[in-house]
Amino acid sequence: MMKTIKHHCPSLGADLVAEEDVASGIVSFRGIPYASVTKRWTQSSVKHSLTAIFDAATFGPKCPQPTHTSLFQMKLAAPVVDLDEFKCLNLNVTVPSEALLGKGKRDPLLPVMVWVHGGQFRNGSNSNPRYRSDVLCRIAKEAGRPIVIVQINYRLGVFGWVASSDLASEHKSTEPTTGETSDHFANFGLIDQRNAFEWIQTHVEDFGGDPANVTAWGSSAGSGSLHMHMLSGKPLFDRAILMSGSGPTMGPFPLKLLENGWTKLCSAAEISAETSDERLKKLRALSQDEMLQKCGPRTNFAPLGDGKFLPTSWRLGDPHPEGRCKEIIIGNVGMEGIIFDLLSSLLPQKFFHAQVLAAFKEPSDAELFCKYFGFSITEEQTLETYRESMRKFISAVLFHFPELRIAETFEGNAYYYQFEEPSPYEGKTYGLAVHGQDAVFICNSEREAWPESAQKVSLEMAKLWTTFAYGDEPWPRYSDSKKFMRFGPAGECSMRDFEDDETRDYGYLNWIRDHFDEAMRLIFSLA
Repeated sequence: MMKTIKHHCPSLGADLVAEEDVASGIVSFRGIPYASVTKRWTQSSVKHSLTAIFDAATFGPKCPQPTHTSLFQMKLAAPVVDLDEFKCLNLNVTVPSEALLGKGKRDPLLPVMVWVHGGQFRNGSNSNPRYRSDVLCRIAKEAGRPIVIVQINYRLGVFGWVASSDLASEHKSTEPTTGETSDHFANFGLIDQRNAFEWIQTHVEDFGGDPANVTAWGSSAGSGSLHMHMLSGKPLFDRAILMSGSGPTMGPFPLKLLENGWTKLCSAAEISAETSDERLKKLRALSQDEMLQKCGPRTNFAPLGDGKFLPTSWRLGDPHPEGRCKEIIIGNVGMEGIIFDLLSSLLPQKFFHAQVLAAFKEPSDAELFCKYFGFSITEEQTLETYRESMRKFISAVLFHFPELRIAETFEGNAYYYQFEEPSPYEGKTYGLAVHGQDAVFICNSEREAWPESAQKVSLEMAKLWTTFAYGDEPWPRYSDSKKFMRFGPAGECSMRDFEDDETRDYGYLNWIRDHFDEAMRLIFSLA
């Protein structure tokens, strides 16, 4: 049973109306504006006040985005929310009711876990039932480690991750000698996220959360975003959980690469204005629906190495800037590459073979590449074997190796994991450990419908993630043990090394250390 409560937040100057689950004692605040923005492609600013009585019982708007079909055939119904590029900057706060008692009545401030959703920088929201926060909050409370959970929205796709020389020109400083920009001309979604963390620092104590004990966690583009905050040198969190997403495969990228998306957008919108000011004026005049229609599915949206918010580039093995984040959990799932199945169905094998030969300097390296990932460049493969090879290749190069390498070289405490529990969902993912599944398991939204082995893994992951949020060691550090936590299959959660783990083929591992740049060049040639 749900009941309506009212909670006073002094720092916001408002009483917030929220919902409490009477049975679990978990309170959900939804749709709280954390920042404001009024003009397309400008940076948002933190919002520190609300109306005297604010309705936080319903989800806020999400950023406009293309229609997206989930890998998982979930039975939970998604709430209907508005699409608004300017009003989407809102967050949810989920807390045990005891945390709201006020100073002198409650226990000490609770650790804060901040969820940053993924979705290729173009999809997602904090209202997705797949990532319900109330169940995880209840599990943590029942385990004696209560937490405050914050889930954020941010601008997506063409509204949040576009970059172009037109925007750079608009934001140029009038200072003729330095040529520095007076404002950020890209990474608007990243700046939105940063503002959400700023809001948390100022206001989360009103909800019983400790602003000095913040763990950020994200999956896919959400994970990649968190790594970008670490590379900025100014992350406003103490720990990060990076799940299937990191640099350099998710950025920062050069303007030359991302400019292509801007050119496609102008072409689709039939804008041939001669000056950047005219092009920007016409693009800003388009409605948000028109903007979505003009953006093709393969338009590049990603973090830009602008030299201001982010370094111009970052390579595996490069040091992380000194910052607040000193500990990370980082890992991935077995079949990450399933999200690129469309690529193997559209990409002619002859074209791919030519790109392989062009990417590797030595023919012997091209041969080894094909050997390790199961490709053939001498004869046509069946669509099934071609797809399986592409899945292995994408999984290894975009996810498995980069995240392992970061675990090896991170300057603080790094805890590495691999997720192998089969998907319990019907359809193409059934029986496979696929991209994004680990995040679904941690949230436990549909755990009761899963087989016992999946339930065991999901509960164990939830407990370990909250253990980490408390500043405790979830399992031995990778730097000390050279071992990782393996979640699944068959419900098993145990420490493994690459010698005794039979779930993946690691034959490519030593080879990719010397040929990662060439493999990445191959991937970009296919885009």
